Amino acid sequence: MKNKFAAFAMLFMAVFALASCLNDDNEYVYTDDSAITSFSVTGAKRYIHTKTKKEGKDSVYTVTSSYTSYKFCIDQSNNTIYNPDSLPCGVDAKKLVCTVTGLNSMAVLIKSLKDESLEYISGTDSLDFSQERELQVMSNSGKQLRKYKVKVNIHKEQADSFFWKPMAKNAEIEQLTAVKTCAVKTAEGGVRLFLFGTDGRQTRVYVMNDAQTWRAATPNFNGVLAADAYEGVVTKDDKVYLSHGGNIICTTDGSNWRQTGSVTGVKKLVAASPLRLYGYNAEGQLVASADNGATWTVATIDSDAAFLPTTNHSYTCNALVTNNDSYRVTLYGTTADGKMAVWGKVDEGAAHSENQPWTYYEVSADNKHALPKLKNMSVATYDGKTYALGTPDGMSESNTALYSSKDGGLTWAADTTLSLPTNLSVGVTTSGEPRMALTVDSDNFIWIVNAKSGSTWRGRINRLGWKKEQTDFIE
Repeated sequence: MKNKFAAFAMLFMAVFALASCLNDDNEYVYTDDSAITSFSVTGAKRYIHTKTKKEGKDSVYTVTSSYTSYKFCIDQSNNTIYNPDSLPCGVDAKKLVCTVTGLNSMAVLIKSLKDESLEYISGTDSLDFSQERELQVMSNSGKQLRKYKVKVNIHKEQADSFFWKPMAKNAEIEQLTAVKTCAVKTAEGGVRLFLFGTDGRQTRVYVMNDAQTWRAATPNFNGVLAADAYEGVVTKDDKVYLSHGGNIICTTDGSNWRQTGSVTGVKKLVAASPLRLYGYNAEGQLVASADNGATWTVATIDSDAAFLPTTNHSYTCNALVTNNDSYRVTLYGTTADGKMAVWGKVDEGAAHSENQPWTYYEVSADNKHALPKLKNMSVATYDGKTYALGTPDGMSESNTALYSSKDGGLTWAADTTLSLPTNLSVGVTTSGEPRMALTVDSDNFIWIVNAKSGSTWRGRINRLGWKKEQTDFIE
């Protein structure tokens, strides 16, 4: 009997020991860390403004979409959450459906806008993010509460909207019979605009430092700029260059000029890149300088020099995205026989790179969209396209038009993206030479000057002025 009891007791102890081991396996260690690891907008209403096709009346319609493609950055050092790429204009910030994930599936709560109360974020209910909100997440151990500030950015303007803003009129520039304008970046990071124009006797210089008003500059050299000097203005390294009596001079402010090349024989500058200046010498040859005008060599061209433009020059220079220290320079103008001509070259500054020749963009017989012959032409690159402002040959300045090219100057069409200022033609006549000019600055503003009316406008596609937010954080 005792043996049976002992056996039963041993069996009971074994079962108890086994149960104890199983209980040990169910012990959990809870982390003291707490964090929000992701945030996204999974649903929102957007109000889109449009116009009816027939009557052109304003109309609004609503669409509901997911905006998970708009990534939110989480700055764990400062406990902030925001989207660097703002949601589209028209999204209703008061009704956003959001998915928020906490570390190790921690529950995330949002603080009320009215009091200190909290509620769980379900992922299905709409939330009001029209102002900065506070999210809270508690560690699984219950020892650490972490609070985040969340800001949902929404554009207040349509991305591709564009309008012209008129600047203060200047009666002085009305005396100019032809003009060229350009822009450089100042040492302080601002923008400085230049206006060069002839009054028939000399070239006068005007500067705009405040994006509002033209002011006459007084160059610090003896004599005056020749009447046609305005035709040969180019920019390089945020300096303005031109040929003055065969010498190459440059300025950053319009008043203080310094000489970079003497007795060069260069009559006119026609183009520039960060690597070289280009101009015409006394023999009409296209020449290049890699030392800001001190020395010059004859440039290589792949076609007959008769196709080179001799008047009405304008140019563009754009950095290549495929190669470092490489630029595409394109020269526009009118040839000696009165035809429009376009030339281009790749300017390379990398080690072991080859000097590429200038290439003539011959207009093929089947190209029905070549650049039309324009008087007083100005060309500039803006938003990935090349724009040309000018008056079609045989027409008055009241018919000034804006053309654009998407392929670097090969084909052109009247532009439908940017409309000219509605009162651009105020002050112009049905006869006489155009007095308008176009340029683009480093802040992505495009400028138009009508010297005849003393007027200046600037405009910018909204999205080109949007600030880029920080997206990378290092603790």
